[in-house]
Amino acid sequence: MKNKFFTLFIAILSLALGIFFIYKGINKHFLSPCKVYESSSTIPIEYQNLITSLCTTGFTKIVGALQVVSGILLVLPRTRLLGSMILLPVIINIFLFHLILDNRPHELVETGIPLLATILIFASFYKKWKVIIS
Repeated sequence: MKNKFFTLFIAILSLALGIFFIYKGINKHFLSPCKVYESSSTIPIEYQNLITSLCTTGFTKIVGALQVVSGILLVLPRTRLLGSMILLPVIINIFLFHLILDNRPHELVETGIPLLATILIFASFYKKWKVIIS
């Protein structure tokens, strides 16, 4: 009984996270332009410079594509492990950018929740990726 609830929880979490990252990836490509920070912004200059550099070089488009691909893979039950494997380094980097360079605590919460969800989904496939590693 406990296993069924956990499996259902992981399925719902994967679906929600997949849809979230499909939206975020499409947002990076089509919906929102590169961020331009005003001189009165309270965001640290290092973070502003990093985001501006990533945006102008097109790196955010690559991240967006990885988010869309991993989101689609997370939605499909047979490919959830692969989706979490692709998404995990992406979301870790996003979280670390905010942890190291950003001074807004709410950003840590906004990136920490998807990070924890991705770790939980990845960890739920322990028996499968244990075979891959060994």
